Amino acid sequence: MTRKFIIVFVITTLFTALVVGFSWFYLSQLLRQRLLWADETASQLTNQLEYAASKAVPDLTSTRVDTANPKEMRTAITNYLQTDTNLNEMLESVVGNSRIIYDAAIIDPDGIAILDTNPVLNGKPVTARPNLSVLRDAGFLAQLRLLYSPGKVYDVSIGLEMDKQVFGSIHVGVSTVFFAQRTYAATATGGVLFGSGDFLFAGAGGGGIECGARSIESHQPKSG
Repeated sequence: MTRKFIIVFVITTLFTALVVGFSWFYLSQLLRQRLLWADETASQLTNQLEYAASKAVPDLTSTRVDTANPKEMRTAITNYLQTDTNLNEMLESVVGNSRIIYDAAIIDPDGIAILDTNPVLNGKPVTARPNLSVLRDAGFLAQLRLLYSPGKVYDVSIGLEMDKQVFGSIHVGVSTVFFAQRTYAATATGGVLFGSGDFLFAGAGGGGIECGARSIESHQPKSG
């Protein structure tokens, strides 16, 4: 194995390690920023829905509802939420205005959907989902595994109070499909750049390395 080959091999290995390391760091930061953005977006939507829901229900003490009867209170609140035009329109717009939002729902204390972006689910138990923080706070490799798991939807939620009492919660589902596609595209772009770098390295850079190797050899003390 010639000295020139060893030098070229070492420099190529170092170059490859730098490119791989930079790509790894870039993709991890890109994914983390997008997940933080998704969490912030979904949190804002839950707050907006919570505000709209609170405005949909009047002061029940000024109505005929028996506020001392929990069952009657729950029935009245549910009816107000389901029939409020502004709340229903806002709920529908949540999904239509963002590619990362899968669905949204207002759920009662028993886990039953009061109002869902999919009307078929109204009045039915809602399946629990992992919180988005599980994906957001995971390490990069764990994020990739979770991201490419089939059919994953993560939850961002906020408590809902009515008449100064806890009355269920508001949930926004965040789909990972958008992030998986974007991350895959970024990975593919990185692969193209990496391949281009290898090509340039082997072409323009290779000549430079060979010249550098010759220069190094010329300065090496000759034995004998």
